[in-house]
Order: sequence, then structure tokens, then C-alpha cells
Amino acid sequence: MKKLNLLIIIILLGFCHMLTQTADDILKKVENRMTGKDAPKDIYATMIMTINKNSNKKQRELVAWSKNFLNKSDWKVMKFKKPADVKGIGFLTLSDDKMYLYLPEFHRIRRIASSNKKDSFVGSDFSFDDLGETEFSKNYIPEILKQDEKLIYLELNRRSGIKKPYSKIELKIDKNVLLPIEMRFYDNSLKLWKIAEQRFEKIGKYYVINYIKMKDLKKNSYTTLEMKNIEVDKGLKNNIFTKRFLKKRVK
Repeated sequence: MKKLNLLIIIILLGFCHMLTQTADDILKKVENRMTGKDAPKDIYATMIMTINKNSNKKQRELVAWSKNFLNKSDWKVMKFKKPADVKGIGFLTLSDDKMYLYLPEFHRIRRIASSNKKDSFVGSDFSFDDLGETEFSKNYIPEILKQDEKLIYLELNRRSGIKKPYSKIELKIDKNVLLPIEMRFYDNSLKLWKIAEQRFEKIGKYYVINYIKMKDLKKNSYTTLEMKNIEVDKGLKNNIFTKRFLKKRVK
């Protein structure tokens, strides 16, 4: 009987702790799961991108590498394999202000200016900014809207002086996994602009996002990214995340 009472007390204390968590605490745990101490040290994956617009579909295949650094921006590289019109295009992110796009047709690498980060990424419904840095807490102030047994709803409001395309982001977070299953993005007029739906899978000790559907309400179109053959903690070399590597062809 005493053991049962002790167990009930422990459960109640844990529940009370969850209720007393601040919005900053919750957002930090989400970020830790995405790119922090609870995320893979690096990831390699193949991707299928499908663009759906006006009942037309365009499918593209690419490969992606990412490397996670604690208390520092993560690095990402994406390289298109097919079809022919996008083959060889590469995208490199080293930080929020260091994004590069390689265009093989012109044999040149261009840096993405801050004013262009909201632009479409290679004709998709993802912007350069969407595929860049994911440290929300650096750019947004979180607030808990509500929560239940399974979900936490956070509202993120852009910090003063921050130049980000979204004035507000709403996160619907799976309470057990601590990853967003839905993100809603608002423009500068506080009008809903985009909705991202996400799925994830457990690989070893990590939860890794393996599917994203980004819907642009203004364009009435959507793009999906499906990650396949995901490998984690491969010990990826730093020379992958360079402008020199961006020019290399991938098989």
C-alpha cells in the first residue's frame, strides 16, 4: 500500500512539473530534439521532393547531409540528382546569414541575400529560410496557448528588430516525442501564409523527421519532402559542408 501511494505521489509530481514548465523550457526541449543535444550528430538521407500545383506534379530526387553542433548553427547540404533540369543544383547552409546556392548551368555559386531568403527554393513551396536555421528561440518569443494529455500548442512571436519572413509561428507539439507535428506560419499582416505537417520515425535513440508537407495558402500549392534511407551518426567530414563540395556531382 505504501509503495502504491509513493508511486501515485511520483506521478502527480511529474504531472505538476509538466504543468509548471515555461514556454521557454518547452521550446528548448523541442530545439534539443531537432538540432541540439538530443538530435543525431549528423544525418545522411536521400529525398523525394514532389511539387503539386494546379493539379500538376513535379518530382525531384536529391541527397542531403546535415551536421549538428551544440550551441552553434547546424550545417546542411542538399544536392539535386534528377531530373535533368535541376541536376547538380546545390544548397549549402552554414548559418542564418551564410547560405549559398550552386547553379551548374552558370558554373557559379551565389550567396543568398537576406532579402531573398523568403524566395521559393528551386520552384518549391519551401523558401530558403524554411530550409535554413531552425533555432526558433533566437528569433521568436514563445508563449503556451494550451495543452492537453497529448499535445502542446506554442505561439512564437517575432522578436523586435529580427528580419524574418514570418511574424508569428504556431507549433503543435507531440508531448511524448517533443517534435512539432504541425507548424503554421503568418505573414507581416498576421495572415496565415503556410502550413507545414511533419512526421517522424525513431532511429536508434533518436526521433528524426522523415516527411514534411509544406502548403502555401497564397499560391494554393504544396510541396512534400520524403526522407528515405536515413543514416545517423556517420561521422560526416567537414569538407562536405563547403562551397567546393557544392560543385561536385553526386551519383
